Amino acid sequence: MYSTFHGLEIGKRAILSQQTALSTTGHNIANANTKGYTRQEAVLQATLPLASPNPNNGTIPMQMGTGVEVSEFRRIRESYLDRQFQNEQKEAGYWEAKASALSNIENVFNELGDSGLTSSLNTFWQGLQELSKQPENLSARVVVVANGKELAGQLNEIYTGLEQNETFLADQLTGKTNEINTIANEVAGLNLKIAQNIGGGKQPNDLMDRRDVLLDQLSKLVDIQVTPAQNGRVDVSIGGEKLVEGNNASTFTFDLQTGGAKIAGTDIELAGGEIKGLLETRGFTVNGTTVGSIPDLRAKIDLLAVTIADSMNAIHAGAEARNLDDIQARSADPNAPLEKLLFFVDKDDPTQPPKNAGSMMINPVLVDFPSKVAAASSDTIGDGSNAKAMGEALFQKMNIGGTNATIGDFYKGIIGQLGTEVQTAQQSSENATKIVQQLDNRRQSVSGVSIDEELTNMVRYQQAYNAAARYVSAVNDLLNTLINGMK
Repeated sequence: MYSTFHGLEIGKRAILSQQTALSTTGHNIANANTKGYTRQEAVLQATLPLASPNPNNGTIPMQMGTGVEVSEFRRIRESYLDRQFQNEQKEAGYWEAKASALSNIENVFNELGDSGLTSSLNTFWQGLQELSKQPENLSARVVVVANGKELAGQLNEIYTGLEQNETFLADQLTGKTNEINTIANEVAGLNLKIAQNIGGGKQPNDLMDRRDVLLDQLSKLVDIQVTPAQNGRVDVSIGGEKLVEGNNASTFTFDLQTGGAKIAGTDIELAGGEIKGLLETRGFTVNGTTVGSIPDLRAKIDLLAVTIADSMNAIHAGAEARNLDDIQARSADPNAPLEKLLFFVDKDDPTQPPKNAGSMMINPVLVDFPSKVAAASSDTIGDGSNAKAMGEALFQKMNIGGTNATIGDFYKGIIGQLGTEVQTAQQSSENATKIVQQLDNRRQSVSGVSIDEELTNMVRYQQAYNAAARYVSAVNDLLNTLINGMK
């Protein structure tokens, strides 16, 4: 037989359990908009029953229930969806970083406006055409020199823009390397706290949420593999090497020159993430060869600049080329030597042709003395055939780095290839982002907080709490009758 006080204990347990469940519901509602929060559930279970011998059933004891208790605060999380999300996150990070970097590079060329290199080439050609018609006109010579200066300036700006983007990407890579190490150290610290809580019989759900948020961030930077360990810990690996093992975090290092990544000195291969996307755009050196989007573009722009300079210089300083000063000198002496000035020269050594797009400039002598522009190929004042030949050279097919094309077509090929890469990266980024969003929606359908569902639970627990309170009141009335009735 049980005493009436047994009923009070059942009522007390019911009140406390329903109150705890109600508090858990409130915690869910409070964090409905908290990033990375995982819905929790207070799991209720019956407490151990009491054995009660009964004369009607012989020697077999009967069991009487003792109420309810909260057995655990269950974290509603699906690890399979987390692995899928993190695997797709690395692809999204890779393409997002690449699309952003390539878009910035595309802005360097500025071909969408009217001030790009194509416009400068056309303007330079037009100036040469006018000079070929009016070779004795000094203002036409000034225009050709100004247009040449503008053309060289455009190539200089492209070269500088590529260098600036290269530096910017290097800074980004350094920053993201530091971010990886910061996250690794924090995950290792959370592993320790989680293990201590679990060892003490507690459930560190909020700490696990924080760790999952960090792992999601890390999966966008590099490709990671997450494996469960003892006492709620997780191990995190990159390329087969452990970045985080239990409570310890190793150091991730990155060589900007070779593109080599290491964990605690061991070489690893990156299979995705922002780091790889930025690296492939910035470029790196493999076996003495530099590869990557920026090095490839810079090599082509340098080749274009040198080709323009060489083709113009070959005509401007050719055997038959003459400027106004040459023609005037030969009017007095038919055997007077020709100046043979280079049209485009190197900034570091104006006596030599430019070595790349960054060093290309118009010959300072022509800027100071436009009369020295060699527009003629004879000793005649009105001869503009040399200027015409320079203009025609801009549209003649030639061998440019193994490609038979005009200067304009070669440049269009550079821009076309870059535009295709940008479009591919942007489209791939959009597709990867959509997949990540779909997976995140699936995760949220499992782990996210539904306000409607929580409100339903709140009413359910509230009613159970009220019923338990009324039960305690009823037992109290029984006790009151028992005690006061015996007076």
